[in-house]
Amino acid sequence: MTIIHILEDYSILSGGIRTVVRNLHLKLLSQNHDSIIVTPFFEDEDESLIKIPIRNKQPWVYSKYLRNILTELNLKSGIDVIHIHGVWMFPQYYGCKFALKNKIPFVISFHGMYEPWLWKSGYFKKMIYTKFLTQRIFNQATAIHSITKSETIDLNARFKNVRVVEIPNLISLKKADTQHESEQSSDYILFLGRLDPIKGINLLIEAFKLIKDNNIKLRIAGPTNDYQDVLKSQVEELSLVDRVEFLGLVSGAEKQKLYKNALVFVSPSFSEVIGMVNLEAAIHRTVVITTHQTGLDKEWSNNGGFLINPKVNEIRDAIETVLSWDDDTRELKENQLQEFVSRNYSWENRYQDWENLYKSIRKNNG
Repeated sequence: MTIIHILEDYSILSGGIRTVVRNLHLKLLSQNHDSIIVTPFFEDEDESLIKIPIRNKQPWVYSKYLRNILTELNLKSGIDVIHIHGVWMFPQYYGCKFALKNKIPFVISFHGMYEPWLWKSGYFKKMIYTKFLTQRIFNQATAIHSITKSETIDLNARFKNVRVVEIPNLISLKKADTQHESEQSSDYILFLGRLDPIKGINLLIEAFKLIKDNNIKLRIAGPTNDYQDVLKSQVEELSLVDRVEFLGLVSGAEKQKLYKNALVFVSPSFSEVIGMVNLEAAIHRTVVITTHQTGLDKEWSNNGGFLINPKVNEIRDAIETVLSWDDDTRELKENQLQEFVSRNYSWENRYQDWENLYKSIRKNNG
């Protein structure tokens, strides 16, 4: 089966979407499918990829070349499925149009981009764009992919005549295969991800200030950007400069070691669609405190993790609870959470959901 993935950004700076799409892409290749990513932005080491040439500073990521790229792919390989990732840019819009014109089944993954929190920024522009440009086209999708139960409810309400299929973000258990010696005394709380107001990092810093144990440190890892300066100013105002460390972008073995040796991983996001960082920390046997707004199954809280609201007092209380555990309790919780993620969010146990989706939309289209 030939599956074409279209998205406006596949670079590291795209954040979690790159991780999600890359994991799916690599899994499809491993199952002998012809998976190809079509995008303007990517990393030098990426494979099975076709670049969309664009002019600099195109706000809509417009490219007159996308039509020729997709036409050539269809003539050469015969596209079985087009998978659209994201909703706001030209590559997704034209990808849907091309699929309809050429009678190719297509599935759209919204990746949480219709979440209520994200509509707060640029609401009127997004509403007009949706109403006059994409709503009619999206209503003709062969299927729509949702990631969380709340996203499923929302998308079912918006697209009443399109089948919505829920498959959560998945992670490979092999990511935890690399073993690292745990530090004798892990002494830090970890946040890892994109530095953005939506992530609630400022709340974490405020909560950290209230933690009673002054020997604990907070490590914040993520690509450097302007918002880091805002967070650093907050750290200075709270007199936490000696206890909060900004690590910048981390990856590979360094990232795995950070996860594995952290006392606890905290991601107090205001809006998320099953952030991959939560799953990554969990499979490295680190307890995860995150929010109800991340779309994780409510049973997360009954299997070693914490689901809270993005509020300073709730973040502080959850961290204090973890710090109060003895070694046996900590080990029990870590094992519970790792097993829960393995059952519910691993490629090893859930890949067939994707196989079934692609086969079904291809069959229904035929």
